Amino acid sequence: MARQQKWSDRTGLDNLKSIMDGKFPKHDAMGKILNLDLMEVREGICIYEGTPLPEHLNPRMLVHGGWAMSILDAAAVLAVVTALPKGKLCVTSTFEAKLVRPIKAGMHCRAEGELQSLGANLAHAKAKLVEVETGKLLALCTCSASVYDIDD
Repeated sequence: MARQQKWSDRTGLDNLKSIMDGKFPKHDAMGKILNLDLMEVREGICIYEGTPLPEHLNPRMLVHGGWAMSILDAAAVLAVVTALPKGKLCVTSTFEAKLVRPIKAGMHCRAEGELQSLGANLAHAKAKLVEVETGKLLALCTCSASVYDIDD
């Protein structure tokens, strides 16, 4: 019987491609809760799409800023993951977002994350959130991610 493949056995990009191909478990509870889908990965790039639901509205009947920050964080940090070698993972260490326009329930959105730099212990990335239909900028972020050895 073949042993189950571990995340540490492959590069970050290979792991993400395997998740997208259905060959590796997805384990994306937040993606389900927030109605987000991983759409594309390539070295240094990660694209998520999502459509906020009525459950994501704040008391003013607009999409809560946390929804936008979550999709931006996912795209930016997974852009870092695409460049990680075997045996490494990362986690968000700092995050700064600018919310440019209100987001409404049912608005189809795309977050485009891009790696800016990757060091031995720290990486930097940015992401922008756009409305798919119009291409209008909704929000943007910069973040840092701490890089560490996997202990699995």
